[in-house]
Amino acid sequence: MKLEASHYDTVEWNPEPIKPGKMFYKPEKIYNTKIGEKKEIIFRSPCRIDVGLIDYSALKFTSENDYKAGEMSFAGDVYTWVRVKLTDSPEIIIKSERKVFVEHYAKIIRQVTDYKGGFEIETKSHNFRHVGFGSSAIMGETVAYAINELLGNPLTFRELRKIVAYNFVEESDTEKDKLFPGASTGGSFNTIKEGGFVITSTEAEKIFHEKIPEGAYFIVGTPNVQVAGPEASETDVNIMGWERHNERVNAAKSCLWILMEIMPYWVAGKYKEAGEAFYNYTLFGGKAMQMLFYRCDLAGILFELKEAGLEGGWMTSAGPSLVAFTLDERKKEKAINIFKNRKCKNITVVRPDNEGIKEFDSIK
Repeated sequence: MKLEASHYDTVEWNPEPIKPGKMFYKPEKIYNTKIGEKKEIIFRSPCRIDVGLIDYSALKFTSENDYKAGEMSFAGDVYTWVRVKLTDSPEIIIKSERKVFVEHYAKIIRQVTDYKGGFEIETKSHNFRHVGFGSSAIMGETVAYAINELLGNPLTFRELRKIVAYNFVEESDTEKDKLFPGASTGGSFNTIKEGGFVITSTEAEKIFHEKIPEGAYFIVGTPNVQVAGPEASETDVNIMGWERHNERVNAAKSCLWILMEIMPYWVAGKYKEAGEAFYNYTLFGGKAMQMLFYRCDLAGILFELKEAGLEGGWMTSAGPSLVAFTLDERKKEKAINIFKNRKCKNITVVRPDNEGIKEFDSIK
């Protein structure tokens, strides 16, 4: 596949399905473990509500080892649970609806440490898929985080984030027992670490973190359209090329909105002003081309949300889900009704999570 933004910016991408444990990025050293008495641990991680990338023209796949796209995202109260137990046997035993995906991250952490044993891993996740909640990334990140904790934290969070993000994969559309190179910013890991509103920049670095007001609502509406990944959709590949071309101009606008409006207004508690920038970012920035791709009037729905007084709105991740943000319960109901009238197949209300990854005694 050839993604051509212009005659001087062409990316060729011809990845093949891979087996779990394939590494695109390897650290220069092996990390020494310090296993204590604790052999089992349970963590719960919030979902990630993605606003979007800072620079879509910089988005690369894991095989490229180039991470400069950045991301804005919120943590919400739709949770993923992970239980990990260390075992003496080298076998990896997994009880999960996404077994191959979990196996990948368990093998990666074992490869970069001196640990020779195995794992028993159990996961429990929500039912939302491909709606911008980061379900794939967060399950893998929580597994890696739990293993690292049991091994005595041989990797700092920055080192762990880099290894996980730089070896990010998605489930293959064509071979269900294999994986496929993905594209990651590290933003979801930064977001679930402490919750709240997070902005991630180049090389997966967290450059901004603030709490979300407890009275906030994120209303997520998913239009009834079919979505195919790049393995199955030539149109999806074409849109990435057009997006890279558009982003020659749009990335500069996005950076201005983020630096001069979103960040200072959020710190000041001026959420309507920050929300204006989210609308601008989506309607007049890099997301505009993506919204046209779905051909279901996503821009029209966003304008309707804005006219109804919702403080902020955007298309989450690569779409097609839209998010409305508000601190007013009456406006929340307005957003729900707009999504219903627009025949959205799923409508979900998410509350803020300002805690991030938490340890529990049992999976609930």
